[in-house]
Amino acid sequence: MGVAADLTLISIDPATGKSLLGSTESEPVTGGAALVDLVLAERCDVAGEGRKARVRLVGDAPLGDAALDRALSRIKPDRDHKPASLVPRIGKGTRALVFEQLVAEGALAPRRERVLGLVPVVRYDVVDSARRDALVARVMGVLLGDAEPDDTTGPLIGLLWAGNAIKRIAPRPERSAAVKRAKVIAKGEWAGTAGKAAVAATHAAVTAAVTAAVIASSVGAGGA
Repeated sequence: MGVAADLTLISIDPATGKSLLGSTESEPVTGGAALVDLVLAERCDVAGEGRKARVRLVGDAPLGDAALDRALSRIKPDRDHKPASLVPRIGKGTRALVFEQLVAEGALAPRRERVLGLVPVVRYDVVDSARRDALVARVMGVLLGDAEPDDTTGPLIGLLWAGNAIKRIAPRPERSAAVKRAKVIAKGEWAGTAGKAAVAATHAAVTAAVTAAVIASSVGAGGA
């Protein structure tokens, strides 16, 4: 199970079936998780940091994973990509495929309901609670200082922090400390430069997406 699958599973609230990621955050964060998986699989490389970071395709051999292969196909060869624009693009559509995989594996089960009795939505019940609980335990162990971040928990925590979801996963007594620790881990040296840059790129993309949504909302309200 890769970072994208881990992220999707852990970000489902077992009590409600709702995602802990907001609508403006879900695609960039999922795209960032897919990018981390592609970097770890040596299909992509992220060079540089901050605004100078660029993503380049270094291998296009399929991975045999429908979600990651779709993300891979969204990255054009022979050019450098700005992460802030690439991450949301590879997240779009990839997230739905990750959900399909988790359903096929028996980790989640889709449930249809209507918001306010009108708008149809799909929720996901956590079927394999042991699998999700183990993920939460690993993440919280790192956030509380009982374990060091690695190439799995480091990116996962960084992405959850970028998506503002740490505070929704951590129990209330540890919430403040967990958020502070997550911020440090997201900027730390828990992985190679490429993995770190992928998470940093995701945070930039999420920030841009949220800012754009706020501006669009303000413009719409002003014109009403």
